[in-house]
Amino acid sequence: MRKLGYIICVFVCMALTSCQNEIENWYSETFDYAGRFVVATACEEYDSDNTAIEDGLEVMIYNTAANTSDEIWVEFSIAGFHQKGKFKLTGNSANAAGVETVENSISTDTYYIDTDYGLAPFDPSYAGYFRVPSAAGELNDGVNLYTRITLDTLKIIPQAATTIGGNTSDSIYVKFTLHHDYMLFVSQAIAEEDWEDPTVPEYEWVIKPGSNSPADPADWDEHWVVSGYRYTGYPEDL
Repeated sequence: MRKLGYIICVFVCMALTSCQNEIENWYSETFDYAGRFVVATACEEYDSDNTAIEDGLEVMIYNTAANTSDEIWVEFSIAGFHQKGKFKLTGNSANAAGVETVENSISTDTYYIDTDYGLAPFDPSYAGYFRVPSAAGELNDGVNLYTRITLDTLKIIPQAATTIGGNTSDSIYVKFTLHHDYMLFVSQAIAEEDWEDPTVPEYEWVIKPGSNSPADPADWDEHWVVSGYRYTGYPEDL
């Protein structure tokens, strides 16, 4: 991924939070959005993954290499998974939405395979749950988690939040939809020298390239609210 040509220094005014919106910045067209934010997270479907502001999760927002006022990168972690997306925006920092997802980080390690017991992580430690293929070319259903992000709402309000350290800072409120894909596994022959019985061929499951397709939103989409404040630079606010 290309290195950003320009990036905002969010620590310039650590000592005075009130100066965050007073800096004359010649480099970023997305200054009103950009920064480091301390947030809590809440999932509509899975509240066991929710986090509190005291957990110290962060959202980073910064300009793209194009450095245009209507395009940003948003980077964060949710439910233990790193997420990153580039979005075209409509509106302004007080009430924006992503009208177009320009680029998403695609999860490459969160695959689940359908088994007789339900979905199981596609990991060797769970291999005992997988259906055993009897020939090459058999197909099996699976799911690839966290493949795309939709930015539904983004609001940054100056001086509207009180930090956990009791300081005043800008508030942030974000709504995301995280999407998952259906995908397929296909069986292939295992090398003959690895057969348990040298007279009986064995097969294994591998991910079928290009098999991803959007899952039914009613079944798989996750709706998240991320809210908190712009980091002030004071240690008590982390």
